[in-house]
Amino acid sequence: MRASLMNLVTLREDPADAEIASHRLLLRAGYLHKSGSGLYLYGPLMHRVITKVQAIVAEEISRTGALQITMPILQEQALWEKSGRWAAYQATRTMLTVKDRNDQVFGLAPTAEEVVTDYAAAVVKSYRQLPVTFFQQHTKFRDEIRPRFGLMRVKEFIMMDAYSFHASDESLAETYAAMRVAYTRAFRRMGLEAFAVEADAGAIGGTGSHEFMVAADVGEDAILFCAESGYAANVERATGRIAAAPGWNAPAAPQVVATPNVGTIADVIGFLNRNGFADATAAHALKCVLFVAKTVPSATKQAGADVSVAAFVRGDREVNEVKLLNSVNRHLGAQGPVLSLRPMHPEEVRAATGAEPGFAGPGDGLKVAVVIIDQTLKDAGALIAGANRTDHHVVGVQLPRDLPADRTVVWDDLTTIRAGDGCPLSGQPLAERRGIEVGHVFKLGTKYSAPMHAEFTGQDSKLHPFIMGCYGIGSSRVAAAAVEQHNDADGIRWPMAIAPYQVVVVPAGKPGDAATTTAAEGIYQALLASGIEALLDDRDAKPGVKFKDWDLVGIPLRIVCGRGLATGEVEFKPRGGESANVPVGEAAARAIVLVRAALAVV
Repeated sequence: MRASLMNLVTLREDPADAEIASHRLLLRAGYLHKSGSGLYLYGPLMHRVITKVQAIVAEEISRTGALQITMPILQEQALWEKSGRWAAYQATRTMLTVKDRNDQVFGLAPTAEEVVTDYAAAVVKSYRQLPVTFFQQHTKFRDEIRPRFGLMRVKEFIMMDAYSFHASDESLAETYAAMRVAYTRAFRRMGLEAFAVEADAGAIGGTGSHEFMVAADVGEDAILFCAESGYAANVERATGRIAAAPGWNAPAAPQVVATPNVGTIADVIGFLNRNGFADATAAHALKCVLFVAKTVPSATKQAGADVSVAAFVRGDREVNEVKLLNSVNRHLGAQGPVLSLRPMHPEEVRAATGAEPGFAGPGDGLKVAVVIIDQTLKDAGALIAGANRTDHHVVGVQLPRDLPADRTVVWDDLTTIRAGDGCPLSGQPLAERRGIEVGHVFKLGTKYSAPMHAEFTGQDSKLHPFIMGCYGIGSSRVAAAAVEQHNDADGIRWPMAIAPYQVVVVPAGKPGDAATTTAAEGIYQALLASGIEALLDDRDAKPGVKFKDWDLVGIPLRIVCGRGLATGEVEFKPRGGESANVPVGEAAARAIVLVRAALAVV
């Protein structure tokens, strides 16, 4: 491609609303044009990057035996009602919807479990056809509440989504493992440092899931990992070993203590330290956080029910709201499933405890529907808890010994694990890093097939619901994550496999100089003849402008035909690397070797 035909327009200054490197650089280099809030036009260069990402993904997913299809973006409401997800997605307002001229409502696909399950039910009838996996690469939509960070949080994006169907859990486990290998290969080929971590299944649901993360300082997800054991998990999902609270001189039986004008745990501990309990610490306190859970609307209820929830963790720790939401969903029973949680308002706290905020405890006076206590507090020794009386705490509470006889309690993992806690496998301190989610794999089980009556005839001649898995890679997110991982002060440094072009040849001699033009044209044609994706910068621009543009755009290799031609040499410079002078006749061959070596990574 000749640069004079590319309509290359670059910006020297960062756009005002661009906060992270990928957003800034993709806009400055002309890869993106903001069309609206959370909406981007992909320019010619970005189109080439996305196409390469999709090609690598398609090759690796196909290697698992998956079959590529294309599903509609418009999805009928009735399908989603069969699975039970329509009400939840409408209540959270994450799905964009449209109506046709007959007022029929359609969802703009955020994902496609319902559509593909309906398809499988129509075309797969027998266990002899299983396992089978279908995948597509298509546009998806999400009514993002706050679009930001360029392609990281948008309303419209490109995604590979795959769905596997099985007759047994063992078959699902085999495909799940094969997909994880395919993901690893795909990201390695793209030149990305990516790793798999245990994750929460979220709105997709199922019995297990892993996220694939690209390491990046601006990543929105915190990952806890252990180099010794290989354990890695999103902080929303992570488990770990928490050091026991130190011993202290607690009373043998619960003792109500007046604690006037204190409410926070730090204030309570400070007060007690000054009044007879000098060795008490926050680790000896019982933190109570009160929530209201909103259940999903049903066919008979326009709005979901409000359910009061009390969550208890150790006083020096935090409640993990994702774990809490999952716990409430597991244990709420007929009132669920739960859509969301919010902290109680002060007036709700007063109604639930009979006290001002800051004095809630697990004893008498707590009036909530669900009480969940972190499992590490069972038999943890003496604790300090709110007395459900304003300006009073109870010192020496032991759980479960001192719970009211009629109190039904759920014991579960509620604590947010943090760096320094022990790895659940090795016991070694966990470390933290940031990551950008670029892929996700889920074991769905029969979450969709059972309610949708998507069944096959098994070896026993009986009908069984499909056992399913689903797998996603955000193609447009991958491109942005690659920029976050590969950039410097001058611009983007694309990995070879997904760069829009692999080599740029830059004539840098005097305007009209025949020797410069001849050398550049010869190298350019030699590259094209060998199948290398090459650019020739034939623009009427100064060499410095050309160099800045290509550093910003991020082409991996640059060959400059300039002053060195007087001695038969050109400058050969990998993006971000050291330049070297090489003979004119060797430049193309050297570039061809480097490109092919980079693309051979598996």
